[in-house]
Order: sequence, then structure tokens, then C-alpha cells
Amino acid sequence: MTTAPAVRVSRMLSQIDDPERATLLRGLWQVYRFGLRLARAVRAFFTLFHRMVRAFALTVARLVELSVERFTN
Repeated sequence: MTTAPAVRVSRMLSQIDDPERATLLRGLWQVYRFGLRLARAVRAFFTLFHRMVRAFALTVARLVELSVERFTN
């Protein structure tokens, strides 16, 4: 069974003798994890935005089709 990256990093950080270096590396690890969460949130936002714009464009196209059919008949 493999261990999660966070567990492996935590174990690695606990083995570092220099407290300042360990603190710096913990901070960098937290920044990295925050970046991953932010990237996931941005990706979700853009996916939702893309779906909304696509639905709006399809609705406008359908309304234009219907109005053209109505006024040409």
C-alpha cells in the first residue's frame, strides 16, 4: 500500500535536524498545497463558466432560428 504524498512529506520534514530549514520547507509545502487547491477551484469555475456561456449561446441561436422561421413563413 502506498502512502499519500502529504504523509511522506510530513515524515521527511520530521527527520530534518535544522528547525529553520524544516519550517521553511513546511511553509513551501503549504504554499504548494494551496496552489493545488486554487488551481482546482479555478478549473471548476472555468468549467462552470464555459457551460453557462455555451448554454446561453445555444439558447440565443435557437431563438434566432425560431424568429427567422416565424417571420419567413
